[in-house]
Amino acid sequence: MDNLLKIKSFSKYLHLLLSFLLVMMPLYYIFYWAVINYLPETLINVNIHPTPLSPNELSVKLQIIGFITSLIPLSALIYVILNIRKLFSFYKEGEIFSFEHVRLFKKTANALISWVVLSIFYESAKSVIFSVGNPPGSRVISVGFSTAEITTLLVGGIVFIIAWVMDEGRILNEENKLTV
Repeated sequence: MDNLLKIKSFSKYLHLLLSFLLVMMPLYYIFYWAVINYLPETLINVNIHPTPLSPNELSVKLQIIGFITSLIPLSALIYVILNIRKLFSFYKEGEIFSFEHVRLFKKTANALISWVVLSIFYESAKSVIFSVGNPPGSRVISVGFSTAEITTLLVGGIVFIIAWVMDEGRILNEENKLTV
């Protein structure tokens, strides 16, 4: 029982941290796009090595388009965090194995995979937004698939396997409760 108390305690803190992230992540994107013209170029991760972007400020219209575009992958990430937060809310109440846990793990895995696809779209759109003011011939569209995306896909796959293992654990737990 001592381990269950530790799980409850730790889960309470993680639930709080995830709640904080739910508030801070949208605020970060708002701040990023509001001050994009004042950020150093090294923080704007769209410079293509052979064709650097021409230095120019984004119009308010492009900033708004950029922010709206950023909401697409952000929504998938928020969904991931909401699912994990719900999972830890179960753990902090001492509920370890249930069908709802399995559903949350599967939803999280799907959302992680969606996040990768939507992030690729966002980064591509961002490259267009940042280079639209460049002269013809030096505008850029960047489509990338890096180690971060591979890692996220791997984590999504691992979460699917965890869901499968949790479902087996749930079945065993239910069978143990029925055994006399």
